[in-house]
Amino acid sequence: MTGSVALFRFDNELRRRPEAAAEQVHLTPGYVLDPIRAVLGGRIELDPCTTGDNPVGADRFYALPDDGAALPWNAATIFCNPPYGEARVRWVRRCAEAGATGSEVVLLIPAHTDTRIWHDAMASAASVLFIKGRVKFGLPRGNGRQIAASHPSALLGWNVDLRQAEQLGTATLLDNPPASTYVDIPLDLRPVRLP
Repeated sequence: MTGSVALFRFDNELRRRPEAAAEQVHLTPGYVLDPIRAVLGGRIELDPCTTGDNPVGADRFYALPDDGAALPWNAATIFCNPPYGEARVRWVRRCAEAGATGSEVVLLIPAHTDTRIWHDAMASAASVLFIKGRVKFGLPRGNGRQIAASHPSALLGWNVDLRQAEQLGTATLLDNPPASTYVDIPLDLRPVRLP
């Protein structure tokens, strides 16, 4: 019995169920979005992963069925609240790449500080903000219902100072080399073998 639970939890094929796709969409609430917009100078030029009604109000946006992680991100200011599935690695990589080209990028991501993706993202970001409490996400069901996240959340910023949004939580600058040195972030997810 334990094996079946572990299989479901860790087998990526089982986690890619079509009926689970809607569960990965968590719309950013206004109380989080307003400070982000202020950090980005009052304007979000690109939201690469949103719904068709563009709730963020970005100048340009990509929504399903378009794969925003595979489309051009040539924008001065970018906000990204990616789907919370295994594909999150692609979105983090794209945020780092956009930051390396000079874009101001803010990424909303689960604060899973024990994961490799978290540490890879932290190695290239300019600032981090740990959001106080659990974010109450809107769900795209048309009923206005919100659901609190089951995990802590954080903002990672490239070429931005997230201390300007400290009403959301605790922020700090990161002592990383300039973003331009991180164009080829490895984000290698293979298991590490220790001697």
